[in-house]
Amino acid sequence: MLFSSLPAEIYAALIEQLDEPDVRTTLFALTRAIPRSPVPRYQLFRRVNITKADQLIALYQRIRPRKQDIEHQGEDPCKWVQGLYLETWTADAEIVLNLLTLLPNLEALTIWIGPKNFTPEHLEELFSVDRGGRSLRCVENLLYLSLRFRPYVQKATYHQFLSGSYFDSILEALSRWPPGRLSTLSIVQDPLSMESGTSEGSEVSPPPTFSLGLPQRTLASGFAQPIVFFQLESTFPGLLRAPYLHVPLQYLRLRFPSRNITRSLTQAPVPYLPSYGASIPAGSKPSKRYVRHVANAHLPPTPYLKFLDLSTCLISERSLPQILIQYPSLTHIILDDCNILRNGDIAVRDDSREWGSIAMSCAIAGIGKAKEKEKLVNAWLNMPGVRQKREQKLDDRGQYTQNKTRTRGRKGIANASLSIHKKDITSGSSITEPHVHDAPERIRILPPLPTLRHVTANLYVPPSMIPSETCALPPDVLDPLLVNIHREWERGWAEGLAQLIKVRERLHTSWRNNLVRVMRFATPEEISTLSNDFEKRLGSSGTEGSSLSRSHSPTNSETGFYEAGDENEIKALEDPLATLIEVTDRQEFDLDIGDNSSTSIGKAPVLCLAGSSLTSSMSYEQNASLLYGVNMGTVCIQGLDHASSCAHVAGRKLWLDGIP
Repeated sequence: MLFSSLPAEIYAALIEQLDEPDVRTTLFALTRAIPRSPVPRYQLFRRVNITKADQLIALYQRIRPRKQDIEHQGEDPCKWVQGLYLETWTADAEIVLNLLTLLPNLEALTIWIGPKNFTPEHLEELFSVDRGGRSLRCVENLLYLSLRFRPYVQKATYHQFLSGSYFDSILEALSRWPPGRLSTLSIVQDPLSMESGTSEGSEVSPPPTFSLGLPQRTLASGFAQPIVFFQLESTFPGLLRAPYLHVPLQYLRLRFPSRNITRSLTQAPVPYLPSYGASIPAGSKPSKRYVRHVANAHLPPTPYLKFLDLSTCLISERSLPQILIQYPSLTHIILDDCNILRNGDIAVRDDSREWGSIAMSCAIAGIGKAKEKEKLVNAWLNMPGVRQKREQKLDDRGQYTQNKTRTRGRKGIANASLSIHKKDITSGSSITEPHVHDAPERIRILPPLPTLRHVTANLYVPPSMIPSETCALPPDVLDPLLVNIHREWERGWAEGLAQLIKVRERLHTSWRNNLVRVMRFATPEEISTLSNDFEKRLGSSGTEGSSLSRSHSPTNSETGFYEAGDENEIKALEDPLATLIEVTDRQEFDLDIGDNSSTSIGKAPVLCLAGSSLTSSMSYEQNASLLYGVNMGTVCIQGLDHASSCAHVAGRKLWLDGIP
C-alpha cells in the first residue's frame, strides 16, 4: 500500500537518476514487483533499441495512435519515444517509414541500411520533409543522426547496377531541411570484412585475403560491389553549408572505405551549368543568366565543427592541413585505417621524422590559409568593377585625387590609400577603418592559431621489422619506436609554432608602422552574423530570401537556385572579404604558447596510435594473417595502449551505435 500511494513524480525522479542502460531493466522489475504502483511506464519507450525485425512490428502496434488509448491515458504514446536505434539489417522498410512518421519528439535516430531492407527511394521519401508523405516529423528536435550502410551482396541485381541507384538523394534531402539543432551526424559504410560480409542481411563471402581499410571492390564472383554515394564531391559541400547543419553541427563521422573525400570536405560548392548538366555546343559559352549558384556557397563549411572521424577513408598526410584550414574550431580528428604514412617504411625511417613533418604542417596550416586568402583578396580588389566602384566612392568623399596618384611615391606605401568600407562592396564584410587618410592600401591576412588538440592514426611498419616466428613486433623494438615518434611529433609541432610566431610578429611590426592593413578571419559567431546580414541584403535587393536555404539539387532546381540576373549578387557570393575582420587592437597579435594547459597551442596535440581495431573480434593470429604483407607492403601494429584522454575516449561517448 505504501508504494502504491507514492505519486508518479517520485518514481519518475528516481528513474532519472539511473544510467541509461539500467533504466529498462529497473522499470521492468518495478512493474512486476509493484504492479499497482504508478510507475512511469512511458520511460520504457524513451530509448528504444530494435535488434530484430519482429520487434519493429510490436513497437508499431504498441504506440500507434488509438482514440481510446489517448482518451484513457491522456497522452499520445508516439510522443514518448525520444531515441530510436534501428540496429538490424532485415527490417521491413515500409514498417519503418510508417513508424517514423508517427514520432514527433525524436532526438536521436540510428538506421542500419543493408541490401535487404532499404532502397534509395525509401530513404528519399523519409528525409524529403518538404514533400510531405511519409517523411520525418522530428526534424526540428533531432540532435543525433546515424546512418550505417552495409551494401555488400552475393550477386548483382538489376536495380542496384543497371538502374544506377545510389543514396545521394539523402544528402540532397538533408540540405533542404529547415534550420534545426542537429549537432551530431554519422554516415558510415562498413568496410568489407569477415564480419560485414557474413552478418545477417548480407550474403557476401569475402576473398581469403583483403586489405583492412582498403577493401577490394571486386569479389571472386567477378562483379563490383554497390556504391553508396556516387556524387560526394557535388553534394556534400552544399550539405555542409545547408541551413540545417551549418551552425549546429559539431560532431561529424564519415567513413567511406577506399574513398578520397578530401575535396568533398574542402572544396566550395560549384554552380551548375545551364540546363543542369546538358551538353553545350562546341564553340559556345553558357549564358550567365542561367548559371545556377548553390545556396550559401559564399559560406565556409560548418564553422563550429569540433570532432571529425574519417576512419577507413583515403586521407593522406598532405590532405590533413587542407582539412584543418577549412574548419577553424576542429580539436579532435580520427584517422584510423587511413593511409597516413602507410606506404613502405615511411613511418619509421630516419628516426620517424615524417611524424614531425605532419605535426609541423598542422601547426602552420594557418599560414597557408592566410596566403591563399591574400591572393583572393588582391585579385578581388583589382577586378575592374570593384576597383571602379571604390574609386568612385572615394572621389565622392574627396579622399582621393588622380594628381596625388601620379606625383607621389610608391603605390600602396607612400600614397594615401583606398578605404574599404562595409558599404563599398556588396558583401558581408565588416571592414572598417577609423583613420581613412592614413590607412595603407596593401592588405595582409593574420594567420589563425591552430586549434587541433587530439589526433589518432594507425602505426604501420615494414614486414622486415617483424620476426616471422612471433608475428609481433618485439618490445625492445616497439618501445624505442614509439618514443621516437612522440618525440618527433612534439619537435615538429614546436618548429611549426616558431614559424607561426615569426609571421605574426612581422605582421605586427608592419601594422604598427602603418605599412599594411591587417585582416583576420572572422570567428564562427561573427560568420553567423555576417551570413544573416548577407541574406537580408539579398532579400531586400529583390532576390527571394528563402532561396538561400533551399535545395541545390539538379532535380529540384526550381527551389534551389536563382537566376544570375543581378551581377552584384553573383559577385557578392564570390567576395573573399565576406569573412574577414580588420585588426584594430594590438592584443589580437598576442598568443599564449604555454604548455601547462590542454587548450594551449604550445602543447602538441595528443597523438594516439592504438587505432580502432576494426577487426578486434578476430584473434591475433587472424589479424596477423590478414595484415601481414598487405597495405602497400606494411604491417599494421595493433594492440597498443591508448593515449591518455585520446580522441577515441571522446568518440565512445559521442556515438550511440556501438561502431568501434
